[in-house]
Amino acid sequence: MIELKDLSFTYSGHTPLFQNVSLTIESGAHVALSGGNGVGKSTLALLIKGLLMPGSGSLRVDGFDADSPEGAESIMRRVGIVFQNPENTFVATTVERELAFGLENIAVAPAEMRERVDQALTDFDLERYRYRNPSQLSGGEKQRLALAAVMIMRPEHLILDEPTSLLDPWGRAHILDLIHETARSGATVVHITQFADEAAQADRMIVFGRDGILADGKSEDILGSGCADHCVRVSDVSDASRFMNGEIPSDISSSTSDKDISPLLRLEGVGHCYSGAGSDGSRALKDIDLKIAAGTATALIGKSGSGKSTLLEIAAGLIRPSEGKCIETKGLVKAMAFQFPEDQIFGEDIASYVAFGPKNLGLNAAEVELRVHDALSSVGFEAESVLTLDPLSQSGGEQRRIALAGVLAINPGLLILDEPTAGLDREGVDRTVAVLKKYIDGGGTLLFSTHDFAVARCLADSVVLLESPNNSL
Repeated sequence: MIELKDLSFTYSGHTPLFQNVSLTIESGAHVALSGGNGVGKSTLALLIKGLLMPGSGSLRVDGFDADSPEGAESIMRRVGIVFQNPENTFVATTVERELAFGLENIAVAPAEMRERVDQALTDFDLERYRYRNPSQLSGGEKQRLALAAVMIMRPEHLILDEPTSLLDPWGRAHILDLIHETARSGATVVHITQFADEAAQADRMIVFGRDGILADGKSEDILGSGCADHCVRVSDVSDASRFMNGEIPSDISSSTSDKDISPLLRLEGVGHCYSGAGSDGSRALKDIDLKIAAGTATALIGKSGSGKSTLLEIAAGLIRPSEGKCIETKGLVKAMAFQFPEDQIFGEDIASYVAFGPKNLGLNAAEVELRVHDALSSVGFEAESVLTLDPLSQSGGEQRRIALAGVLAINPGLLILDEPTAGLDREGVDRTVAVLKKYIDGGGTLLFSTHDFAVARCLADSVVLLESPNNSL
């Protein structure tokens, strides 16, 4: 049983995140935890795991008090957590060793360890990556590995922070089946999610707001009442089914790569292999031909590992293709926001991060200040109130918006975004789509990847489907 009584928590230098929260989660319960970005869902997960200590109030897990050293150690053993960014937990140099690491630390016998690792590789569709370095996996593959590495230890309580946010529809459905199987086995599952259909599959739903718990009850009752409408998103199951069969839904345009005789950017015969290419399956792209017309929006879709992020990084000029060439209009200004915003955010405060690009363009101080203010305001921040905050201390959804503000401030001719709405609440998705529509309407060119067909419908003039394993268009 997880028990919170009058729990409060505040990050240093910030206003209180939540105050006097009381909550009981029975052992074996399957709970969906939802709420807007930045309200404290991930922080609550860290508190339950014992990685943060309450500012006041009490937290107990199975009778063990988080305030005592002995209790905190017992809680750490009993609670497993999958973080929002899977890379935060990787410690080994191969997928197999990553899965074995936790088992070694809880002294699982070697024979059983090998059995569990083999089963996890199968269950999470990772067998072909057994000897691959986790850093070379796609975002969705990393998410599957992080989940497998925790679930393999069979914790009594499993805390999942947006475990499907980077997964394709097939991977998402598969992982949800494994989560439900874990819940049926008797483990407590607390599933943080922004998807209404995921929350509906839990027995209980808790909705967090900035003032604490907004709703707590049966999932169908809360979703039916509309109490969670502002923070959860709805996925299109029919689209997912067609996508899993390699189809682009008929109301989403197919690729129009021959639309423009003089494209802004052109990929010809592009292929890419990471180190050790060949037999270990580390080929990311093969024979890609693509034209990006000025003033258009192109969406990349495809299963995890199909090469979407690699293609975007080649288009951005961050990596050189192993084969083929990438040709662009002379003087083209490009900017890219990565799949994991932590990979590009830096600086002592939000203002210095967002100002970095405009400063490097040689703009004067007044213009830089205006660009920073406008970019932050466009992604939903009250600019003056966040300028001095540490960007890396913000929630995952807020970091994604900060990263977007940083590239928008450059006012690029080509904007490249890798999963720009992953992990965002409903309001965040709507705002991001509106910002990108405004960018396109102003003459900008957008190239982005997404697993969200609603976002593709709203933004894209054309859609490119990358297929595995040959990665053809």
